[in-house]
Amino acid sequence: MIVINILGIIVLSFLLFNLVLYIIDPSLIAITFSFVLRIFKRNSPFVNVDEFFPQHSILKENWEVIQAELVELLKNENQIPEFHEVDKIQRFISKKDDAAWRVYMFKAYDNWQEENCNKAPKTTALLKQVPGITTAMFSIIGPNKHIPLHNGFYKGVWRYHLPLIIPKEGDCYIENGGKRHDWVEGESVLFDDTFKHAVWNKTNETRVVLFCDVYREDLPKIFRPMNRWVYDLREKSKRLKKILGKAEVQVDI
Repeated sequence: MIVINILGIIVLSFLLFNLVLYIIDPSLIAITFSFVLRIFKRNSPFVNVDEFFPQHSILKENWEVIQAELVELLKNENQIPEFHEVDKIQRFISKKDDAAWRVYMFKAYDNWQEENCNKAPKTTALLKQVPGITTAMFSIIGPNKHIPLHNGFYKGVWRYHLPLIIPKEGDCYIENGGKRHDWVEGESVLFDDTFKHAVWNKTNETRVVLFCDVYREDLPKIFRPMNRWVYDLREKSKRLKKILGKAEVQVDI
């Protein structure tokens, strides 16, 4: 009886805590839901992209098409906003040094950035063929850029990278959960960003990957519809609306 009472108190406290989070900002429920997922779902830092995100083949097979469109966009690279200019909460990891981390946003939390999409129509058309992508952007880090150790908090998505421009000489890599991965142009990689990870570009060249978050379909069945519902709540975030407003690139290509 005592055990049942204790469990009841824990469940009630958990529900009340989530109610408070919902009142403050509905998107905050993602924090507690992700905590639950960490208990029930374990995986390695890097996972097999063909097994867990087979849809990536559409992007991989057309990576040179995407790359060509990216090259045109980079002619106005200075007009592409830095990550902390789009989302202030990223300031710690984006503005750690003088080198730039720029983001060309196509989609954020299931919201398409139409003006940016219109400037890269082939990439956009390919992205729209891939189900499950919630966020998509070109992640552009300048020469000698270091993104310090950090981790994502939401375990309901995988992080996908399609390397498009990788420096030819010198070290340029990501470490996730203590494991190192060196990007290779056109070779996809999938990982769980809730592990501590960091990025190094120890070269004099720019590195660009197509960066996507995709729904995890390997979750226990009971969590899959809940995952979509919780993620949908993030669309109501006031912070997201500000992000979308700042993500647009002003220069016509």
